[in-house]
Amino acid sequence: MSKRLYLCFFLLTLLGSSALAYDRSEFLFLDEVEIGMKGIGRTIIAGDVIEEFAAEILGVIDQAGTLSDFIVVQVSGDVIGRAGGIAQGMSGSPVYVDGKLIGALSRSANWSKAITPIGLVTPIEPMLAVLDEARSDIAVSAPTTSAVLAEINHVLLDHAPSEFLVASMPNTLFSYPVSTPIITAGLSGRSLDVLMSGQAWHGTSAKLVTEVLGSSIQPEVRGLSALGLTLLPLAGSSTAGTADADALVAGGSVGVALASGDISIGSLGTITYRDGESLIAYGHPFISNGTSSFPLTSVSVIDTMKSLQASFKLGTLGDSLGTILEDRTAAIAGQLGPVARLIDLTWALYDADRNVDATFSVGLVDEPRLMPELLLSTGFEAIDTTLDRVGQGTVEVAYKIYGDNMPFPLERGDVFFSSTDVAIYAPWQLASIVSFLQYNAFQDPGITKVVATMHITQEIKGIQIAGLHIDNPYYAPGDTIIFEVALQTFQGTSEVRVGTLQIPEDLPSDIVVIRAYGGPRYLEDGEIAPEFGGLEDLVDAIEQIPSYDTLTVELFAVDVYSADPTALFGVTEQTFVFPGHAVYDAWEITVPLLSGSVEEDSTSDESIGGPGW
Repeated sequence: MSKRLYLCFFLLTLLGSSALAYDRSEFLFLDEVEIGMKGIGRTIIAGDVIEEFAAEILGVIDQAGTLSDFIVVQVSGDVIGRAGGIAQGMSGSPVYVDGKLIGALSRSANWSKAITPIGLVTPIEPMLAVLDEARSDIAVSAPTTSAVLAEINHVLLDHAPSEFLVASMPNTLFSYPVSTPIITAGLSGRSLDVLMSGQAWHGTSAKLVTEVLGSSIQPEVRGLSALGLTLLPLAGSSTAGTADADALVAGGSVGVALASGDISIGSLGTITYRDGESLIAYGHPFISNGTSSFPLTSVSVIDTMKSLQASFKLGTLGDSLGTILEDRTAAIAGQLGPVARLIDLTWALYDADRNVDATFSVGLVDEPRLMPELLLSTGFEAIDTTLDRVGQGTVEVAYKIYGDNMPFPLERGDVFFSSTDVAIYAPWQLASIVSFLQYNAFQDPGITKVVATMHITQEIKGIQIAGLHIDNPYYAPGDTIIFEVALQTFQGTSEVRVGTLQIPEDLPSDIVVIRAYGGPRYLEDGEIAPEFGGLEDLVDAIEQIPSYDTLTVELFAVDVYSADPTALFGVTEQTFVFPGHAVYDAWEITVPLLSGSVEEDSTSDESIGGPGW
């Protein structure tokens, strides 16, 4: 079916369907756009006052498909001058011709043939399709031949092309989205780096739950920048005041919250069109999340700040007034009224050295691919703010995770120490646990509440495994191994722990390995991951993972049934617990397993210890 015939079909559907309450007279569709038409755009640049700017249509970019068509406009006027051009946060600003909505300002552009700022407008048709997902036919319209910018033969995505490049390619339009600015309150320093760039968690040696239990899905921390989002260089210091749904009109500001409470994270943009309790905004995706459940919030715009790189709206998020339900290529769409459910996160901390308590309460969106960044950035901020330092120490942490579909709350405790940065391990382990739950194969846990309670001291409370000794150089099936583990507390005393390991009578192996290690261990190469019968089994398995205050001495044997000839499997173990201390390093001994009993008493040992603390 041609675009023209498809348009006619769409218009008949639009006019005849009771599900679509849109009035044709409200819009100017793509096939009606002509070069030289003059109109206005509406946006807020300061003080929550909607103002108008001039917009002249230069033509239409008609590319393959329907989501890559744009209306090219030249914008001007006092508002554009005071904003320093097309600013971040203006995305979604509605543009009208003769009082009819043509679409949303969504991209800024550079073109050698234009002097004043150039913008690209997302046509209204695909935006209406986002607003009404119930419609089976997406609006498609073909621009008139006379409106197509034939002299533009390339549209390139380049945020900051050089003047030379623009001048040397006169038939190329360089465009980039009017970035969705991320605004935060309560985050600073490296917490912002983690949120945007995913930095600062690299190099942690804490074993992840996903690696211990054999999951192939690891928590990925790329940062929000990887989703095309930018961080405002300034954060507003005021609050958005009393939320008013009546203020959410075309040209007004709207926010999308990712976190709210003592720490807030979200974005702001401009509303393009409101139909009753429904609205569309941005003119481009937020994070291209598809069907979503993000809080829709009010916004207070303090001012629009000029910048040589990109001007931006300075504002703050207000109260939640509804839910963003769709996050698509052409727009985001939301509904006023019921507010999206959030996960209640609490960081409760005690600095033992200064006798300081602090609690941070934050509501997080239930979006698994964002959860690691949100947990790490808020966790780092809570710890750094409470301690008012970055450096060595020991942290004892207890987690409680509640969920609507979880058979019982998950409860787990652990101990970590670091000579350089005590803040890293507890948030990272929590992110690992939550990711493992959210990406489990059985069912959505429906996490509702997460509580992390931490007791932190600057003292390094570590116990190093300094040696491992056994009572014989070889054994036979059925023998008992007597072992001694030499331990050294950090800058403190030495001690020895003695125990036994029983070799099974029918063990089909020609060697055994005795290993002493602290905390959990990874699965051995070739070792079969545990099988789970459901979410209840997963929760129980996470709770049973040894914590870092645990010394384990484990007996391994060769897995003769594995395709890997070096594959080992755990046979039996003995554990020792050292409350408040983290056990580190590892030693192991490999000895032959012979037929018949062994009477000789001698010792052989070998260290495979790590680099220490």
